[in-house]
Amino acid sequence: MKIALAQINPVTGDLAGNIRKIAQEIDLARPKSADIIIFPEMAVTGYCVSDLLEDRQFVSANKEALLEILPHTRNITAIIGFVDYESHKNNGGIQFRRYNAAAVMQDGKLKGIVHKTLLPNYRYFDDKRYFTPARERRPVRVKIRGKSVSLGISICEDIWDENYDVKPVEELAVQGVDLFVNINASPFSPGKFFLREKTIKRHIRRDGRPFVYVNTVGASDNGKNVITFDGISALYDCKGGLAAVAGQFVEETLFVDMDISAAVKNPLKSPVFRREQEIYEALVMGLRDYARKSGNFTRAIVPVSGGIDSALSLALCAEAFGAGNVTAYNLPSKYNSRLTKSIAKQLAENLGIEYRIIPIQQIDNLVKKVFESSAHKIMNKTAKENMHARIRGLLMMMESNDTGALLVSNGNETEIALGYSTLYGDMCGGISVIGDLPKMDVYKVSSYANERYGRQVIPRAAFEIIPTAELSRGQYDPFDYPVVSPIVNELVERRLDPVELIEMFRKRKLDAGKFEPDKDGKTVYDKHTVKSFGGLVMHCYDLLRRSVYKRLQGPPIIVVSERAFGFDLRETIINKWGDTDELRIRN
Repeated sequence: MKIALAQINPVTGDLAGNIRKIAQEIDLARPKSADIIIFPEMAVTGYCVSDLLEDRQFVSANKEALLEILPHTRNITAIIGFVDYESHKNNGGIQFRRYNAAAVMQDGKLKGIVHKTLLPNYRYFDDKRYFTPARERRPVRVKIRGKSVSLGISICEDIWDENYDVKPVEELAVQGVDLFVNINASPFSPGKFFLREKTIKRHIRRDGRPFVYVNTVGASDNGKNVITFDGISALYDCKGGLAAVAGQFVEETLFVDMDISAAVKNPLKSPVFRREQEIYEALVMGLRDYARKSGNFTRAIVPVSGGIDSALSLALCAEAFGAGNVTAYNLPSKYNSRLTKSIAKQLAENLGIEYRIIPIQQIDNLVKKVFESSAHKIMNKTAKENMHARIRGLLMMMESNDTGALLVSNGNETEIALGYSTLYGDMCGGISVIGDLPKMDVYKVSSYANERYGRQVIPRAAFEIIPTAELSRGQYDPFDYPVVSPIVNELVERRLDPVELIEMFRKRKLDAGKFEPDKDGKTVYDKHTVKSFGGLVMHCYDLLRRSVYKRLQGPPIIVVSERAFGFDLRETIINKWGDTDELRIRN
């Protein structure tokens, strides 16, 4: 049979637009003699619809919209993700059940509906909040080229069954299945393709049936996280050989003509992915898609300091929006050095981006003068320093309001975790582009950006200068990033207990891929004793907990890791568990 894997990019809540896209793909597939076309999970609604699923009119409208597809399924079979529902009277009221579902259509008829069984409830997944699990699992039979074909259809989490009592794919297999189909909205993280492949091949080894995996692509959000979906839809033969694979981070409909009862003669090698490239392209896609879908932003503004963080943000924006649609602003005070100002200017020139300078010292002097003459003398050093960041935030938000351009926030994961950012200052913005990147990954992805551009667009000096916010004379970031960055990442992404992390240091079992030597070749074990490392971990953990209130007020973060700040990592401001005194006692 000829199978079409329709790796599309739905828009959340755009029922008319999504249905139009689905219909167009079906109409394009039919002249190419496709027997069956398969769309991603919740293709009709978009996956991240959150509490919109509580709107019964929306849910009802999505099913009505789905039925508009029926006339397009003449001489072709289509499998489409949508939201199914049922309602009935119960004890004087109406009970309304929603199902994450796949519709099977053929020759203008609805041949069957499959409901998702395994409902994930971790990270930012909330399936149990909205959906009812399938009561049963049955194959769907369709006629293809005059023959009856049994389709074992599952939805996303249904194949990730190792920690569940119910095994949807196994249940389908014992009922006699010719072809497994799994439709997805599976988010990106580096190396995710190989985790999916391992899971799919586990099912194929057991059941000996070919397997089609269709994933969505693009960006969605849950209010605090911009979630990136990477596509890479794939088809495996009955021996686990890779028959076809779609591109990463792109919409694509992949056509595969194969005998589903036999192994392909020349299976493909699994694609090779470079971690820094995957992250870079996920950020570009996430930024571009979020801007397009959320407010139809066509321009971006980036405050640039001469540091590595804003340099990477500017390079990403140049690719996402086009250099002609990005403006870089340098906003120096008397504390900004000639070096950082020259780096910022050179960066913008290298990227072909418009560069503007707004000096802020006069504004800072005036604000302090007005405040102190009307209220009291400012005594706190941090309050004085943060004025610079807040003036910059004010000016950049003014530019965003005036021009309609999207303001990008440049904080990285390490800074956001430790509270080393100014609320209503450098945290201003419509999106946090690198907020899920540890500081050391910022350097790595920036190096890749230069490779991608084929030249040194991010000046070497940006990599070499000592990180500084330049908020006062002689002020530098108070962190040894080669050590602090991975400590924070282990606490945030892997959710390691501080005491556990200290014990790993004691046994010299820290993740060598994260705790890499610094530029002088010194390792964390060269720099620290158990006591000093333990003190540093406790300090980072304390800062992590004390800065929650800032993070919760920051812009949405593009997710490119296995755990990100936002609704992916749900924190509370009021939290007395794990006070550092208690942890020290445990340690």
